[in-house]
Amino acid sequence: MRMRSQNKQCLFTSCLRVVIAINIFGCISLISDRSNSLIWANSIETATKSSPKSNSNQYLFLDLQKHWSRLFVEGLLLQPNLSNAFAATDGISLFQPDRPITRAELANLLDAAFANRNVPKITTRLSEPATKAEALVAIARELNLNDKAVKTPQTYLLSMYRDADQVPDYAIPAIAILTQEALVTNYPDPRILAPNTAISKGEFSVLLYQALAYQKKLPLLRSAYTINPNRQLWDRDLMQVTRLEVSISRRTVTAFHGEIALKTYPVAVGRQGWSTPIGNHRVLQTIEYPAWQNPFTGDVIPSRDPENPLGDRWIGFWTNGKDWSGFHGTPNRSSVGTAASHGCIRMYNEDVRELFSQVTIGTIVKVSP
Repeated sequence: MRMRSQNKQCLFTSCLRVVIAINIFGCISLISDRSNSLIWANSIETATKSSPKSNSNQYLFLDLQKHWSRLFVEGLLLQPNLSNAFAATDGISLFQPDRPITRAELANLLDAAFANRNVPKITTRLSEPATKAEALVAIARELNLNDKAVKTPQTYLLSMYRDADQVPDYAIPAIAILTQEALVTNYPDPRILAPNTAISKGEFSVLLYQALAYQKKLPLLRSAYTINPNRQLWDRDLMQVTRLEVSISRRTVTAFHGEIALKTYPVAVGRQGWSTPIGNHRVLQTIEYPAWQNPFTGDVIPSRDPENPLGDRWIGFWTNGKDWSGFHGTPNRSSVGTAASHGCIRMYNEDVRELFSQVTIGTIVKVSP
């Protein structure tokens, strides 16, 4: 009986030790798990604090991953002011790069990017989509670019874009200087500007990034869709003039190659009683260094004379067999832009020399009121 009692006591003691060991192991495991959980939580918190909010936002825009504007957008999102301006208020993880932006959004993004108090703000038609031309003009103003830096902006744009004739008059100088500075990007065809269509969020982001890079506020990024200012569709200097259009009221002559307007020059036209002949004509005569005969006295002023009223080039396009009308230079530069001649079209000497080199006998001359 004693032996059996001792055996029971030994068995009880052994069981108690096992239970204690299990409890101790369980406590150690629980402490270890809680410690590991705290370490993991702390590491996540540290990583979140160390990563800029804008840097993490860029990975939330799922529709940017294969978009052509992605690198430019992500570069903008690294700027806290622009990250906030671009942030989606509805919590949707989409940037919507192909969505047109409104004039209100355009104004907000320009203010966030430049904070330029000296530039007029967009305050009207805020709910309407912003056009490409409006956005480009606004960027040119923010950059304070000289809109007179391109001497013949319309001609330059015609040499760069296949749809340049659609550019609104007010936007021509600004778009010309932006193009010259390689700040215009057109997707998918760099040669199609589409100035009157609504500009998309992605396209404006690229334009905005390039403007800030121009100011050296962001590193330069290149795009295959940015127009190369040194690669024109055609060389104006090598193109023959096929038509001249004279506007009496505007006192200008525009040289054309086909339907492409090459250049517009100021002119003087016929005074009252000596009007320049209206209608369709052709170049009949070209003379380098012409002499001039006074129609009233018959006196002749020889060629190359500084006082020669014809300057040093003559392009005749109308005659009645006795009198002539034509383009010519003049020593009286102040008369250009007025109605001062006896029916001819006066030009600055340097302009008529340029025109003389591009016309031939038979070139069409159209004179309109």
